Amino acid sequence: MSGVFESLETSIKEHLKVIRASSGLPQDSQSLELLAGGWREKEKAFDDQARSMGMEQAEKCKDSSRGFLALTYSGSLVAVGPEGGGKRRAVYVSIDRRRDVPSRAESEDAVLGKSVSCGREITFKNGPVKKSSAVYRLALLPSALALPEQNNRLEEATLALTKEFQAVDETRFDDI
Repeated sequence: MSGVFESLETSIKEHLKVIRASSGLPQDSQSLELLAGGWREKEKAFDDQARSMGMEQAEKCKDSSRGFLALTYSGSLVAVGPEGGGKRRAVYVSIDRRRDVPSRAESEDAVLGKSVSCGREITFKNGPVKKSSAVYRLALLPSALALPEQNNRLEEATLALTKEFQAVDETRFDDI
């Protein structure tokens, strides 16, 4: 097997194999290539959206006054607003092909379980989900933005990326 799938990091390839197994897709290399191509398109969309929002790519989010957007190894999207009164707004959006997690879940009173960093799961003491898969990319909102503006930008970015991710899935998997 060669192509996009083979160019991905091992952790991403393992996630895509699990997704293929539970997705209803044929259990062949063509399905892995389709999933890998879709994953790359989503990665580019994430990077482009983060850049257009003036977000900073980071390895960790140490500052609870900053909201962030995360792309996981499985291709899910997690948006967490800045902390206000000990709670945060959080949205989790999974890829359409997954059947083992909700497609979208939200919480207005999310509480993170531990600090967020690339390579680790995002855990919630209270939130839209108990945990995400490990974070592949992390983008932080500018610290100078007020809490309401950070939440507005995260909502805008989440909506735009959800539409783009769905479009990728629809165009890639319509013929299967």
